[in-house]
Amino acid sequence: MADVDRRGTSLLVLIFSSLLLLSFCATAAEQQGYARNLTQTMEVFEGVWEQETPPPEKHAAWSPINHDVFTSEPREPFVWIRGTVDSAETVEQRWLLLSPLASRAQVFINGSPISQNPKFFLEQPKQKAIPFHHLIFELPRISSVSDIHIRLEADFPINTPVKILDQTSLFSEAVFHTALSVSLASVIFALTVYNLFLFFSIRDPIYLLYVVVAVGVLVYSLSLTNLQAYLGINEAQFNWLGKTLLILMPLLTIQFVSRVLQLGTLAQWVNQMYRFLSLIYLFLLVATPFLSLKTVAFLAATIGMAAYLSFIPFAFIQAKKKYQPALYFLIGWIPLIIAQNVTALDSLGVIKGSQWVMYYIPGAMSWEMALFSLALASRIKILRDERDTLQAQQIEVSEKARKALERSNRIKDDFLNAVSHELRTPLHTIQGQLDLLREAPLNREQNDAFRLIEHANLRMTRQVGGILDFVDAQDENLLSSPQVFEPQSLFDLLEYEFREAARAKPLALAFGMDDSVPGKVFMDGLMLEKVLYQLIDNAVKFTPAGGEVLVRASRLADDSVLRILVSDTGPGIPDSQREKVFQAFKQGEAGLTRRYGGVGLGLPLASSLATALGGQMRVLETSGKGTMLEVTVPYGDVHQFEFHDPDLLSLGAVNQVPRVLVVEDDAGNRMILHKQLEHMGVISEGVQNGLEAVQAAINEPWDMIIMDCQMPVMDGIEATREIRLKAPANLDTPIIAVTANASESYRLQCLEAGMDDYCTKPLRMEKLKRLIAHYAENHVVTRTREQRGIKGTLIDT
Repeated sequence: MADVDRRGTSLLVLIFSSLLLLSFCATAAEQQGYARNLTQTMEVFEGVWEQETPPPEKHAAWSPINHDVFTSEPREPFVWIRGTVDSAETVEQRWLLLSPLASRAQVFINGSPISQNPKFFLEQPKQKAIPFHHLIFELPRISSVSDIHIRLEADFPINTPVKILDQTSLFSEAVFHTALSVSLASVIFALTVYNLFLFFSIRDPIYLLYVVVAVGVLVYSLSLTNLQAYLGINEAQFNWLGKTLLILMPLLTIQFVSRVLQLGTLAQWVNQMYRFLSLIYLFLLVATPFLSLKTVAFLAATIGMAAYLSFIPFAFIQAKKKYQPALYFLIGWIPLIIAQNVTALDSLGVIKGSQWVMYYIPGAMSWEMALFSLALASRIKILRDERDTLQAQQIEVSEKARKALERSNRIKDDFLNAVSHELRTPLHTIQGQLDLLREAPLNREQNDAFRLIEHANLRMTRQVGGILDFVDAQDENLLSSPQVFEPQSLFDLLEYEFREAARAKPLALAFGMDDSVPGKVFMDGLMLEKVLYQLIDNAVKFTPAGGEVLVRASRLADDSVLRILVSDTGPGIPDSQREKVFQAFKQGEAGLTRRYGGVGLGLPLASSLATALGGQMRVLETSGKGTMLEVTVPYGDVHQFEFHDPDLLSLGAVNQVPRVLVVEDDAGNRMILHKQLEHMGVISEGVQNGLEAVQAAINEPWDMIIMDCQMPVMDGIEATREIRLKAPANLDTPIIAVTANASESYRLQCLEAGMDDYCTKPLRMEKLKRLIAHYAENHVVTRTREQRGIKGTLIDT
């Protein structure tokens, strides 16, 4: 809006400068000289005289004019006026001046023509030719009183004075009219440019339409002030231009005013009326080459008067509705309508005109454009205020929605964390007891019960983890943590987990791995395990008794991509349901939920996990005899090196036992971890909060610290930070988070605090053994090397 204001200021400066120029030229035009208006003493020939020589002096058709300005009536083919010129008037050089509307005229002295054509250029004393807006004829010197006849060819009524001027008065007249014309044209031009800037600021077509209207008025203004003298166009071209403007201007004006006043919102018939008027002008525009200028002027004037006058009552209606552009319209447009209608009535010969009629429309247009430009600028401000208000409301609504969403997410996260903690903590206790009971001597009945409990516990653990993983997938918080693992070990684990479910149906469950698959790969094995668990669980669930589920792994040729196919002999996926199976809580047909159970997260979760691994999952084929799903995930190659160090070999004789600190507030979980570590031959000691863990780390070194996170007094994250800062003996001791909080954001907090790994409850015996082997035993070797002064770095293959 500031740019528009600056342009408006520049516009006002230009208008003011034009008015100053006009005042200066008007003052300069007041020079004293000889000037006499012959019009009041002249006569007009009221009859028809087709000859090119003046009518007889005694003809009865001569009638006095008795007016300062002669208003002609169109006659075929000529209009004649006559008067007398005194010889004293031509002692010095004298000029005869006519209106520029009388573009075709010829002057006779005593029946003889003095010039075939009028002059359009006036030679100044400095010999510079300037275009002159009026028609001027140089009068010859005469010795006595002489008759002067003027023949005018008028297609429509014209108003003209007949003046005899000397050089000084002629020059003054020229300066004044030139200044007036240039000032009005400059104002119109400046306002046209200003509205063009408004169009580029807002990109509203109405401003561009107004610019076109203004350009038309500018050309019309110049045409009234001897356009031929400026552009050098011939009479035929001038007539074509005049006819086009006479039709085009009302057409554009109707379109423009209808849109500015929003007349289409008043009533349907109003809109249709102006459409009908526009169609009439379009028809006339097409027909202009076949119509005379007189006919075109008459039709344009009569239809235009009705159209322009009809705008006024509608503008009052809109103004009463507090529509501000309508108020500007009434102030600015009414003078223009009056000027247009007076000009039209003058051209039709209804009223007697004036020599100033040519300036009515340009003057009124200058006034109208100045006010209407303010109206358009006001409209811009209204639109921008509405836009700013709407944006402010949208921002307010968005801010409220954002805060509500953040509050909802916070409540959701707190709820999930609480649910995760409350579910995973007892599951950890159950899993620990099952791990301890696995090697206990059990009879057959007890062993069957043990297997059922273990299967239910594994399924419950998977379901809880799957729900939380799905929530992370919706928030796009799934991040893979690649490590070295063995694909065959993963297949063995999954085969063990689904063995009981396959036997219960029964159905055939087979795993196969091509020789092309490497023994070890670098990727997130835990996430791949979750993907395959969901797919196999889905396949086992939907495959009827006696069916078959096959899991096959291979490597894509010439690429480090693992390809796993999971096929079953279930009912298949109908074509209409193929997209739904990848949507959350969708199971195809509604009856399948009751028949097969589940919450519908299997395939959507597996697809999200596969995407997080950088791979993809798709339905390879499906029919009434089964479904085959394909999972492709990239992996990193693992290069194994043989490493021989005599010093390391000598460490084997030391055989130091790892010392592990268990930080756990739940007494049952602390007892189970102690028994599991004792079963592995590891020395352990337990504390019940983070503050005790910090003190234990300050007092003595440990080979690994198992850290619960949600504890009273001091949580695990704060305790880890304190240990890394205040316990010199354990600055590099591996700290493993074992927590019931399974969110990705919480995992990142643990790692940022200084923890080395992150595990969720329940912690299985196999996982605990791997942690002890990877962290505690390696730390024992490193600590022993430091004690013996052995230099070098242990390479973990």
